[in-house]
Amino acid sequence: MIAATIDDNLERIRGDLVGRGLTYGRLIEDLLDHVCCLVEEYMNQGEDFETSYSRVLDSIGEKRLSEIQHQTLLNLDKKFQRMKKFTYVFGLSSALVAILGALFKKMHWPGAGILMTVGIAMVVLVFLPLYFITSYREQAEKKNPAYAIVGYVTLAFLLLGALFKNMHWPGAGIAIEVGLGFLIIGFIPLYVVNAFQRGGKEKVTLPYIVMVLVGISTVILFTNVRMARFALDVYLDESLANEERVERVSERTADLLVLMRDSTQPDKLQLMEKIHDQARELQVMIRAMQDGMITFMEEPGRSIGEVIGLDNRAAGREAILEHGDGRAFDLAARKYRELLEELVKDPVIWSQIEDHLEFTGRVWLIEFESDDVANGPLIKNYYKLSDASKGIALSEYVAITTLMHP
Repeated sequence: MIAATIDDNLERIRGDLVGRGLTYGRLIEDLLDHVCCLVEEYMNQGEDFETSYSRVLDSIGEKRLSEIQHQTLLNLDKKFQRMKKFTYVFGLSSALVAILGALFKKMHWPGAGILMTVGIAMVVLVFLPLYFITSYREQAEKKNPAYAIVGYVTLAFLLLGALFKNMHWPGAGIAIEVGLGFLIIGFIPLYVVNAFQRGGKEKVTLPYIVMVLVGISTVILFTNVRMARFALDVYLDESLANEERVERVSERTADLLVLMRDSTQPDKLQLMEKIHDQARELQVMIRAMQDGMITFMEEPGRSIGEVIGLDNRAAGREAILEHGDGRAFDLAARKYRELLEELVKDPVIWSQIEDHLEFTGRVWLIEFESDDVANGPLIKNYYKLSDASKGIALSEYVAITTLMHP
């Protein structure tokens, strides 16, 4: 009786399966048999056919059958399965290469940079695109690809920023900030929208707007506030200490020059005056850049200790790079170093001068590169300049003293 009733409704059940999105013949037959078995089970418990069939359809849901068919077809697609397997194997290999590079970097072993660069490049250029492509293809109901695209761009910029930072390449700060911007303003709001859609909610405009506004405010806060109060105080204290040292050393250098002008050694005096003129030119350039940063904060004439916006990031870019003497100072400082190297022959004395003029070397360029200046807080740039000023004053004093007493 039950079997006969089900047989009488086979075409109806098959039609309902097709109506719910099934098109693959083998899957239709398999699910037809499965549905019939479930209906028979409910009927054996005393329910009639219509009640049993309704319960089975409700348990399947409206979209479940199309999802099952989609996954079945993907599982049968050997090309897609190979691509998926390759994606995860390649991703695992890339991650291991990057991790190995980081380990080499930590242990100061050769090849660290190559391993990190290759590993992260493999992740960004191959694994992530393949991962998002396979994930998108696995969706039975295709959603807006913007979510995957923004996710990829976010991860790509953050990973590249981390790589550039470790390799001391220019642009690291910009890459990280772009990645954070995509994360806060793009990815998180889209994630919220996606979560609402999965929950069956249609009205997502308000939470999206709220999350965008929260993201924008967070980015603005990160942009304006770059250093903790403790760090600001440390940089300020060291800057003031450097300025005090420069003043004391400059006074002693001036006294030496006065003594030499009363002496009968015009040749030495001429060399000393040459050193002094170049050092003074550099000090004037430094002072102009420092004053330019303070003026940018609309506080001209104030000392650094009176400036409120010590963590402002635009002042250094404006007063040092764009409209300041940053590049000219770098060139003049190198010429000053060459002059002292030519005049001071004692290797011990030269090593002292070389230490004072470290800002003209390669290490300083790495620490004080254009991107660092352009994106660095005002007080950090001010401290760097004050440290260079101290080095110039000390190197001038050592060189003049050496010329006086060879």
